[in-house]
Amino acid sequence: MKQLETRLLHLLEHLAFRWGGLHHKQICLLKIGLKLNKKRRSSKMKIGLNAGHTLSGAGSGTIGVISESAETRRVCNRLTELLTTAGVQVVPCTVDSAPTQAAYLQKVVAMANATDLDYFISIHLNNDAARAGHGVEAYTYEGRQYPDAVEVCEHIAALGFTNRGVKAGSGLYVIRKTKAKAMLIEVCFVNNPDAALYEQKFEEVCRAIAYALSDYVAAESKPVAPVQLPEKKKYVKVLVDNLAVRKTPSWDSSAVYGRVAKNEVFTIAEGPIKVGGGSMYKLISGVYITAASKYVSVYEK
Repeated sequence: MKQLETRLLHLLEHLAFRWGGLHHKQICLLKIGLKLNKKRRSSKMKIGLNAGHTLSGAGSGTIGVISESAETRRVCNRLTELLTTAGVQVVPCTVDSAPTQAAYLQKVVAMANATDLDYFISIHLNNDAARAGHGVEAYTYEGRQYPDAVEVCEHIAALGFTNRGVKAGSGLYVIRKTKAKAMLIEVCFVNNPDAALYEQKFEEVCRAIAYALSDYVAAESKPVAPVQLPEKKKYVKVLVDNLAVRKTPSWDSSAVYGRVAKNEVFTIAEGPIKVGGGSMYKLISGVYITAASKYVSVYEK
């Protein structure tokens, strides 16, 4: 199909040059039509999946009762199957070997940025010095409480893991350097009790991640949730670019904490709260955002 479109475009240009049979504006409209048709056919979201760390040597993962490098690949392989079945285009971004840790990270980011990804997701398992840590956590840029990241943690936690929440990942190379929206998931810890629970509920863990992501990656069908969460949450979706979020419930410019982009979604902790002549929502991250329907929309899930 791609070759046919290219030949048609060349033919249009040839006709216009040779016979003057098509005006420039007509050619432009026909080109636009072909390009829109191409875009329509490739409307699936592209999700880059990275199994964290190399398999061995430089850049390899931590080892406890289970091996991080081996398990990240198991999770990514199953996630690829689940998301592909749900109609999501998955782009592999896993690197099995590299001469150094830095080279490994650079290769992963290069793979992610070489494709026009909509989302980059890196799968990891956790460890701590005392080998006693437990629970799931996710990292996003500046610790933004994206509902998909929040829901990944909630759905894995519902299987019996501790919910350690969504944390700031701006210092992580793959979060900071990838062009697409990015999330790093620490599924659980590599030692017991997490390792035993993970082995017992591996399929449920993978389905929990796929289910939590499905609403945010334009999945054509939704995987079955391994566990239904007991209560709904409210979310706010940003309708404009460069919208201010505030560290306190105040309209004063000194209260501005940062800016968020159009289509970003955040979890509401409280509100709407009356502030002067308007209203705000307090987000789960602790910052405040306008409640004006001109700038945000609210939904429950």
